[in-house]
Amino acid sequence: MKMPGPKKHFGYVAFYDLDHTILTGNSATKLVEEARRREVMSDRSFRHALWLSIIYKTGLGEPAGIINRMLGWLNGLSEESVRQLCREVFDVSLAGTIRPEIRRAMEHHRAEGGANVLLSSATAPICEPVSQHLQLDDVICTHLEHRDGILTGGTDGKLVYGMEKKQRMLAYCSEHGYDPGEAYYYGDSYTDRFVMETAGFPVAVSPDRRLLKIALEKNWPILVRDR
Repeated sequence: MKMPGPKKHFGYVAFYDLDHTILTGNSATKLVEEARRREVMSDRSFRHALWLSIIYKTGLGEPAGIINRMLGWLNGLSEESVRQLCREVFDVSLAGTIRPEIRRAMEHHRAEGGANVLLSSATAPICEPVSQHLQLDDVICTHLEHRDGILTGGTDGKLVYGMEKKQRMLAYCSEHGYDPGEAYYYGDSYTDRFVMETAGFPVAVSPDRRLLKIALEKNWPILVRDR
């Protein structure tokens, strides 16, 4: 499902990552936990997801490949049921984890005539309720592949991750007439460095160790430092 673009032109654009940036934690973790509790996800798939998560956190594997493999448990589920599950997970477990600092940043940019856009590797079913709740102007995220409404466990197009995130930001700015040099990007991860180095105003939010080092070296603002 493609989210609609801005209904009016703004003077500039502020982009935001989702996990550990807008939210204090990881949306995929909450989704997997709830899917397992409802027995939508098998024990085997759950154990596999935990194993992949450990590999991802320890940096022992290629991150984009690991994330793609994590989506495999969705194979065979209806797109609508997953969208509904994500909506319920957001309402119950994620809405309360939105950082107040991010809410204030969004209010500031809105008041200054800026657009607020979610730019994340997270999938559309979880990004959509976040966007609606925060009244964002647009969403750029990973879309899930489906056939006749049934998910395949793969992505429709590239995972919006790493260098791809930078390319999506540049394409969005070009399409909507924004200057990347006037754009903001709020991110938490070392893998966000490509897009943050391209945006005119990068802001680190709860940065991981490697991004913190870059932020300090480049004198980037650090909005939150809690890990």
